[in-house]
Amino acid sequence: MILSILIRSIESSLIGRKLTRLRSSIIKESFTYRALISIYKILSESYDRSFLVRTSRRLCYSIPDKDKFQKFQFKEGSLMKRALDVFLSPFILPIGFLFFFMVSLVRVCEGTVLLLFLTVISMLLGIALARAEEEMEVRDARGFILFLGVSMFLIGYAAFIVQIANVGGIPLLDEQVRRKLSAELNYLSWTTVPGTAFILSSSKVRRCEAILFSIIGFIPSLLLAFRTEMIAYILAVLLVLYNRKLIGLGFIVTAFIMLIISFIGVGAFRSIATGLVQNPIISVLYRPTITVAALDTIVRLYSFRPVTNGYIHLAAISSLKLISGPRYGPRNLIGRYTLGRTDVSTTATLIGGPLLDWGILGVLASSFIYSYMLTLSHRFSRKSEALLGPYAVIYSYLVVGIETGILDLNVYIYLLISILIVIFSLRPKR
Repeated sequence: MILSILIRSIESSLIGRKLTRLRSSIIKESFTYRALISIYKILSESYDRSFLVRTSRRLCYSIPDKDKFQKFQFKEGSLMKRALDVFLSPFILPIGFLFFFMVSLVRVCEGTVLLLFLTVISMLLGIALARAEEEMEVRDARGFILFLGVSMFLIGYAAFIVQIANVGGIPLLDEQVRRKLSAELNYLSWTTVPGTAFILSSSKVRRCEAILFSIIGFIPSLLLAFRTEMIAYILAVLLVLYNRKLIGLGFIVTAFIMLIISFIGVGAFRSIATGLVQNPIISVLYRPTITVAALDTIVRLYSFRPVTNGYIHLAAISSLKLISGPRYGPRNLIGRYTLGRTDVSTTATLIGGPLLDWGILGVLASSFIYSYMLTLSHRFSRKSEALLGPYAVIYSYLVVGIETGILDLNVYIYLLISILIVIFSLRPKR
C-alpha cells in the first residue's frame, strides 16, 4: 500500500540518497549527534546502578515473580480475554465513539447522525487499509525508545518538581493552587506519560518492578489533577503491561477502578472546590451529554462547511504565545462558536475541532488518519515489544480524545513522535 511504497522507494530516491549521505558525512560527525550518543550511553550504563532501580529490585527480590497475580491471568479464548483484546485494539476507536454518543442524553439532529455514520465508516476504512499494509521487517529500536523514554521521564519529573515548588502547594488538593499552574511546565510535566510507556515497553523489568515504576510515574499526573493525562497514563501503562504479560486480572480490575475514580473523583472534587454545582458526581457523568450537545450545535449552526479555517488547531500553539494567532485556547474558541462565550472551555468530541476548521473533509481525513496510525502501530507492535510504547501513547490519547478532541500541543508532539518511531522502525523485506 501507500506506506509500503514510500518505505521501499525512499532509499533509492533522490531525497533518500541525499539524506543517507548527510547522515554518514555530517550528522554522525556533528557535536549534537555525539552528545546524544554519549548521553544515551551514560543513561543505559547507569540505569542498573541507579538508586531507584536498585531499591525497587531489592524490594522486589523478596517477592516471588510467580506470585498470586499469576493465577489471575486470562485463559486463552475466554470471553473476558477476547473482550479485553478488543478494548485494547484499534477497534476501540469506532466502538468507543459510538458508545460515547449512545450514553449521551442528546437528541441529535439528522445531520449529526449522518456525520457520526460517515466518521465511523472513515475510521473503519483507515483500520482496513492499515491492516492490508505489506508485511515488513521491524528493526529493533529498543535502545532508542528506552533513551527517549528515560529522557522524557526525567524532563517530566524535573518540570513537575519545579511546578509544585513555584505554586507552593498540591493542585489536586487546592483549586486556587491549580489556577496558578504554568501551562509550559504542565506540558513538560506530562512527558512522564509517554516516557513511562516507552520505558516499560523497552526495558527488561520484572512484574513487581514494573508496577512500582508505574506507581511512581503516575504521581505527576495525579497531583497536577488533569483528568486527560491521568486517564491517558492509566490506559497506556495498562496496555503495555498487559501485552507484555506482566499483569493479570487483579491488576487490570484495579487499574479500571483507578480510571473511574480519576475521572469521577477529580472532576467531583474540582466541582466542589469551585462551587459550580450541587451534585458534582452527576455533573461529571453528564459530560458525554454536554460534549455531544456541543458537536450537535456546530452541525445545526454551520452544517458541514468549514468555519474557522484552521484557527482551532492553530490556537493549540498560538495560545501559548509561541506564534502569532488566536490567544484563546482551542476549546475556548469552540465555546465561542457554540455558546458565544470564550470564558468557557468546551469539548466537542474527536471531530468537533476538525469540523469547525475544515468541514466534513476535515472530519473524514482526521478520522481516517487517526485510525490508520493506531492500527499501523498496533500491527507492528505485535512483532516488537519495544513498539508497544508508541502504540500505547497513540491509543491512550485517541481514546481520551473521543471526548476532549486532539487539540493540545503536547498531544500533537506525542502522536508525531510515536508514529515516526513506528514508521522508521520498518524496513521492506528483502
